[in-house]
Amino acid sequence: KRLNRFFLDNKNFPCLITTAVIVSLFVLSGYLYASQKKAKYNEDLGVMFSEIISLQDLLENERKSTLEIGREYAMISEQLRVAQRQFEEQRDIVLSNQAILIDLQNGQKLQTPVQPLPPVTNVVHTPPSPVIPPINTPPAPVIPPTNNIISPSSVVGVDPRRDAIKEAFLFAWNNYKDYAWGKDELKPVSKTFTNWLDLAVTMVDALDTLWIMDLHSDFQLARDWIAENLNFERDRDNSLFETTIRELGGLLSAYELSKDKMFLDKAEELGKRLLRGFDDPSGIPHAAINLATGRATSPSWIRDQSILSEIGTLQLEFLYLAYHTNNPEYALKPMNVFKHLDSLDKNDGLYPLYLNRKTGQFSSDEISFGALGDSFYEYMLKLWIFTNKEADGYRRMYEESSTGAINKLVLNSISGYRYLGQIARGGRTSTKMEHLTCFAGGMFALGAQNTATENTEEHMSVAADLTESCHESYKRTATGIGPETFEFSSTNEFIVPARSRYYILRPETIESYFILWRTTKDPKYRDWAWEAFQAIQKHCKVDGGYSGIQNVDSVPVQHDDTQQSFFLAETLKYLYLIFEDDDVVPLSDYVFNTEAHPLGKLREPLENWNPDIAATIMIN
Repeated sequence: KRLNRFFLDNKNFPCLITTAVIVSLFVLSGYLYASQKKAKYNEDLGVMFSEIISLQDLLENERKSTLEIGREYAMISEQLRVAQRQFEEQRDIVLSNQAILIDLQNGQKLQTPVQPLPPVTNVVHTPPSPVIPPINTPPAPVIPPTNNIISPSSVVGVDPRRDAIKEAFLFAWNNYKDYAWGKDELKPVSKTFTNWLDLAVTMVDALDTLWIMDLHSDFQLARDWIAENLNFERDRDNSLFETTIRELGGLLSAYELSKDKMFLDKAEELGKRLLRGFDDPSGIPHAAINLATGRATSPSWIRDQSILSEIGTLQLEFLYLAYHTNNPEYALKPMNVFKHLDSLDKNDGLYPLYLNRKTGQFSSDEISFGALGDSFYEYMLKLWIFTNKEADGYRRMYEESSTGAINKLVLNSISGYRYLGQIARGGRTSTKMEHLTCFAGGMFALGAQNTATENTEEHMSVAADLTESCHESYKRTATGIGPETFEFSSTNEFIVPARSRYYILRPETIESYFILWRTTKDPKYRDWAWEAFQAIQKHCKVDGGYSGIQNVDSVPVQHDDTQQSFFLAETLKYLYLIFEDDDVVPLSDYVFNTEAHPLGKLREPLENWNPDIAATIMIN
């Protein structure tokens, strides 16, 4: 009854039922739609997951392929390096043989046998070459021997060894441009730089080498940088000696060769600052000068002393500057140092290494033509030649010292090699010879050629013998490169102490080869120079330039990561000139400063000089 009553009393019940059904249908539709979407989502998610798995597999395969390509690249790179080394070895032999053939064609004796090419190892896979049947060729004509040695300047064509050296210079120079432009020196292993003077030393040092090698576009590039960027406002203690021979000498030589007054103006600006180093009351310069403040100082280890080579290897540069600017101020103080040294008591014309600035007297008994003394003796001779042999006082000083060196310091080894020893502390004779001392062969030869002494034959003999000993110091090492020092005893010779086995791209031995070649025309000096160059190429060349090595008796070598500025200024320049015609920087017209910067001789008679400049030099 209650149920009947419900339906009878609720006449809207059908509407409610209809509404509930419709709502249920909507809910059911929504559920079905959501279920369909979920299924589609799950399906898409499954597809995406599958694609991710596929991508991971693809990436793994790519990684494996990249590793395989890397291994192949490394293998090919090593093959190419081996091939390059073989090519360079063959090229060097071909160049050497070409030079020998040129010498033979022009009547020179065969000093070095023609070398066969080494067999080539196939390191890169190439298709086999077709087999070509042998061709019977007639034997080469025999060139009869001759006793006449012809100057290479008469040979038509260029010695290929000269261009190989030029190529080496460009390699060193271009790496300096890439990694150290505007800085002092390149670090060729790490491909960075050092800046110990902050004066773009390598750039300035290499200017005249660029000019001599006809690399005029690079010379102009360096010239423009120097004109716009080089300044000397450097608030730091710079070596007076190194700044003079490298920076001032480089600027003056660039002016000498190019006649571009910008270089002379820069040199004068630098010269004014350097001249303040002579302001000590004694007139003897300190070791260092602050180019910004003008304050001159010396390191604590020498206190009140000055070093012979540092105070006696400034005069050539400052006299040149005084003459070409017509300003006697630049010559007065530097040239007075030479006068003072000449006035001091000494034995056999030999000068001790240290001078006390307070007393003005020598303060040691050590004597050496190596470190701390070397270039002072060289400048005696070169000042005389530079003044067109009018300042005879410098010739007299040189004759006294060179004769004293022959009498007191030239010694003989157990097998007859002559070398230039030293006087150690206490007056004891030291049987050590330095690589730095190897310049002396060239010095004695230059003095003999210019008749600076009476006994020129003896001096030329000493020049040849000392240079041969320096060559022997190269020949006896594992690398074919000379050590920093070598010693002799009563039972042994060419002993290299562990502390002295390094080589820092020094030029002195090659410098003597150059002067002996120019003065004697003996082809062995060219042969020795080429041997040295090949050893440097083999052991000192790295990806970023040329580096010194830590042990000349250990192969493979360890590099010191420094491309010295003098390698471009001296070592490569002397090597290049050995294989160049004599009329390129002739010794009759130029004097090289101790950094190998050529300065033109002063041809004007002394009587026509500015009298205040003429008064600074030693006439007798």
